[in-house]
Amino acid sequence: MNRDAARWVVLMMAIALAGCGWQLRGAAGGGLDGTPIALEGRVGNRITAEVAQSLRGLGAEVVPSAGAAQLVVQLEAADTQRRTVATGTDGFATEYELTYALSFSTVPGGRAEPNAQASSSQTVEVSRAFALESLQAADAEQEALTRDLRSEAIQLMLTRVGRRL
Repeated sequence: MNRDAARWVVLMMAIALAGCGWQLRGAAGGGLDGTPIALEGRVGNRITAEVAQSLRGLGAEVVPSAGAAQLVVQLEAADTQRRTVATGTDGFATEYELTYALSFSTVPGGRAEPNAQASSSQTVEVSRAFALESLQAADAEQEALTRDLRSEAIQLMLTRVGRRL
């Protein structure tokens, strides 16, 4: 009977918390809802556009200038490295590891609180190995994996950015 009572209490607490709108920190939205964020950097239009799209997906308002932003994300560098991790008996590569690194920092925008501080440069890095099935498919597979790693790195970066707010 005690177990049933304990289960009942836990169930009622869960219903009460869900009903009042409480949710775990970082769940859905990442704390960026309505936050004006500007993007600056030297990483190219494709990456900047993907970061902007991800920010909008998290509810942030992407603004064109630092003066209109609460936070400015400076995209400093993006780099892809490939290294051989396995070779066949003939000496040719049979497996590669692809690593994608995205370096960034944040600075307060024009709408930031007076005590807001800039962050030092940070780098998020993700990697994955892939087997080489055929030489013809290697470039296509590497390109697809690079897109996946870039998206994953952007999500990791935005998790860090969300923690600063």
